[in-house]
Amino acid sequence: MTRISAAIAAGRAESTRKTYASAWRRFERWCTDRTIPPLPATPATICAYLADFAQQGVVSGTIEGACAAIADAHHRDGHPNPVADEPVKAVRRGIRHTLGTAPRRQARPLNTDEIRQMLTGIDRTTIKGVRDAAVILLGFASALRRSELADLNLDDVEPKPEGLLVHVRQSKGDPEKRGQLVGVARGNHPDTDPISALDAWIDLRGREPGRLFVAVRNEQIGPQPFTGSGLARMLKDRAAAAGLPSERISGHSLRAGHATTAAMAGVDLARIAAQTRHTRISTLVEHYIRPLEALQVTSSRNLGL
Repeated sequence: MTRISAAIAAGRAESTRKTYASAWRRFERWCTDRTIPPLPATPATICAYLADFAQQGVVSGTIEGACAAIADAHHRDGHPNPVADEPVKAVRRGIRHTLGTAPRRQARPLNTDEIRQMLTGIDRTTIKGVRDAAVILLGFASALRRSELADLNLDDVEPKPEGLLVHVRQSKGDPEKRGQLVGVARGNHPDTDPISALDAWIDLRGREPGRLFVAVRNEQIGPQPFTGSGLARMLKDRAAAAGLPSERISGHSLRAGHATTAAMAGVDLARIAAQTRHTRISTLVEHYIRPLEALQVTSSRNLGL
């Protein structure tokens, strides 16, 4: 039974496993605080938990994620799924009606002018400045996910005369870890050329095997990897320092910015999807293209305001 559960778990993307584990730990803590057994949990326990969780200001998607994690834990341990009980379903429906199903506001996409503005404020004579410029430009040009960018190793980057190939070993869209290739072309301007920026960082980092981007402390390159959360904090800090609104800047702002900027430049949707590796074109359209179209076709332009 343990081997079967392990095989089932291995079939999920790593990000899904982490999300489930985090949601389950949250439920376990809630049960422990109330001396209630989390496994197996009764439908009444699940109803009380979901109602309490909803009052904390989470979105309905987070509630549904918690339900999926609880159901998964019970399935793996051979217990009946309490989430499938009708009272729990009724509570979930009520929460969806109360909270709505619309996602929270997405990360703010960064466009090319804003990327250039951020780079202008970075002191690229410092080690940290060289690293941050390389992260920003490679992230924007490649449209990699935050985790993919942070997880790159030096040998994942393959120089070519026209630019470079980035080998993405594993990603959300590649749960079987077959690997994906992403191309990055040379830039037209020296200050924003992602290839030159990356070369400058590698010259400082050295060519020892390991993570491509590593921590920099007190202008010293350390052995610790530059994490996805560290990348997101850096991006937010660099945006704020450049005078850009940073409240919705996140690690996704580079990837989202690539998609929206390319769409505004008239790049074919199929080419954008090939770069971002979206398996569902509808996701690309819904998240990146429609917001642009809404601004372009709005009749409010013609109100004489």
